[in-house]
Amino acid sequence: MKLNKSLIKKEILSEYRNNSSLFLITPTMCVLIIVFPILAENRFAIDEDLFIIIQILFLILFSTLFSIRNPINQKSLTKELNFAYIKKSEYFISKITSEFLIYFPQILLFSILFSVFTNSSVKTNIFTFILTLIFFSINTVMVNIIFQMFTSFNNRFVQFILIVPIYMALSFFIAPIWLGINLHLTNIYLLMYLGITIVIYSYTSFYLERGKL
Repeated sequence: MKLNKSLIKKEILSEYRNNSSLFLITPTMCVLIIVFPILAENRFAIDEDLFIIIQILFLILFSTLFSIRNPINQKSLTKELNFAYIKKSEYFISKITSEFLIYFPQILLFSILFSVFTNSSVKTNIFTFILTLIFFSINTVMVNIIFQMFTSFNNRFVQFILIVPIYMALSFFIAPIWLGINLHLTNIYLLMYLGITIVIYSYTSFYLERGKL
């Protein structure tokens, strides 16, 4: 696994210029600030688990908005990488790193503010909570990049239909942990999440190395 620092810097700057989620997070937070404190005042009628489920749904929505964008032009990308003597697998890991550095702080801030303004919290320790967010972020970013590099869907609705089920599947590993299953099951879910992360990365990197994708 080789990181290209100059490529990471270039991609981070590009993400800051083009990433719509940077402009969507503020209005999203405003909605949460206005709506959920009102709901929180009626906690006697609302199960706390419902807030956790809503938090996961907002997480999926925010991730989807982050991921819906124009696909990468393969011919242009290949020319640029060949000119700089950069392999596609090296570009892939550098792209993952750059998008993770932008995406992860946003969903961490989102989760913290959600808990603050709804007066609710996940039923697990802080380490496990952050670890689940890291796994979710890495997998979300990888799926996003794979769609950018290897599909040509310009239609936003089509992208939405294809991406949402994948992110919902990734959230299935988060939900039981945040809702408070026992420690042994939590460790099993985290190991499964780690396995999925390794499989997605290894499979994609292998075929990029062989020039199959």
